[in-house]
Amino acid sequence: MRNTKFKSVAYIGTGANRVVATMAESLKMVYPTYLKAIFGEAYKDVVTEEIKYKLSAPATRMLTGLWLNNYTRLTVSEVIAQLPVDDNTKKAIAKKVKGVKYDTDKKNLIAIGGFDEKTAEEYAYFISEAAIWENFMRLMQANKKATDKDIAEALELINGAVVVEETPKIAIEVGA
Repeated sequence: MRNTKFKSVAYIGTGANRVVATMAESLKMVYPTYLKAIFGEAYKDVVTEEIKYKLSAPATRMLTGLWLNNYTRLTVSEVIAQLPVDDNTKKAIAKKVKGVKYDTDKKNLIAIGGFDEKTAEEYAYFISEAAIWENFMRLMQANKKATDKDIAEALELINGAVVVEETPKIAIEVGA
């Protein structure tokens, strides 16, 4: 079974040389007219109308995560509350870890929470999934459409409005 949680892998060679392979995601519009129904009153805040549609980075991140089913129906705070650390550490983590920048979140989980790299990667991914859901629910509440039926309809609209293409990216890093 393929591990879909981690999007990159690094192979370390001699002399600090590395190869990094990453799966990149690209959001494509299928039915741009659905965007008004998806974003409602927030439409003008996150969509720039041109000949082609351009979404803000947070909107792209949210739609990509929802389309790929890379979300959990929890908030970032709820995920942080489940971390196996004391309350003071949870508060410190909550100040630094937002679920937006995976690498930064991972580093902060290691530095603040004392997690090993693998555990920090898992928690950073889980927190990023929660951030996607939290942003989606904020959008739904702003549009006064937060019932289970409204949420299901919005997710259906998203699945019809966009397509996410995943492409591999490979970087070769030569050490000094």
